[in-house]
Amino acid sequence: MRVVFQQCTKFSTSCNRAFLARFLKPVMNASPKEHVVKQLLKPVGLNVPPRPNIKYSEGNSWLDLFDGAKTEERIKELEIEFAKSGMYEMATFRKTNGKLFLSPESYWKADKALYFPHLSGRTLSSEDHGNVEDVLRGKTSVIRVFSTQVGDKISREYIKNTELGIDNYENQSCQVIDINFLENKLKSWLFKLSLNNLKSTVPVQRHDNYWLCHREQIPFLMRERLLINNVYSGYIFVVDPNLKIRFMACGPALADEFNKLWKVVGQLSKEKK
Repeated sequence: MRVVFQQCTKFSTSCNRAFLARFLKPVMNASPKEHVVKQLLKPVGLNVPPRPNIKYSEGNSWLDLFDGAKTEERIKELEIEFAKSGMYEMATFRKTNGKLFLSPESYWKADKALYFPHLSGRTLSSEDHGNVEDVLRGKTSVIRVFSTQVGDKISREYIKNTELGIDNYENQSCQVIDINFLENKLKSWLFKLSLNNLKSTVPVQRHDNYWLCHREQIPFLMRERLLINNVYSGYIFVVDPNLKIRFMACGPALADEFNKLWKVVGQLSKEKK
């Protein structure tokens, strides 16, 4: 009996090692591909609309580990995640100056457009938690998404142009929403210590639409689909009253992108009428 138990244990251990080796080898050997800046063609977003209390899952359940197809898919996912480390993202940002892609030539049609994700958080005006989609529904929205000071600065170029005296925070055709992504619990804690300082730098009239949301609630691969994974850049979404993403841009605002974005806002304001 003891011999049989030892043989079973030996078999189980060897199987575990073989499984781990198969699982980890391609992940550890993953190497990042050089980032190529391309113009957006296909709509960006999710297939299902955001809803309260939805939780986006990442990875496999225990039972999925026994499903060969799902395991292979997860291995490929981890290859991407391991390859795109913080150093890779920093190098990519420096190479592109945050212009990770070029905005589409025109806005995406309503029947083809995909949805903005569910996000929960708090605003500068209230400690109460809420859902971002609740303030987007029924309105045309220009949304800034950023995690760093430089991302904040360059994404603001799409809203305000000091040289031309343009301030689209006051645009009557849409609402402007700021989403400050907090990267992790430690940075969230440090951020809370400087919250009063942030409030003093953001105009009081903007506090209701300035959101603080945890970045981790959107898994890595979903951020890849939404093209917002590089923490150093800043992103702009134009979202219609039905919560669909109709236009997107990132990095510094080129003159034609600035003009295209606000042309899209004007077209959507007519569309909903």
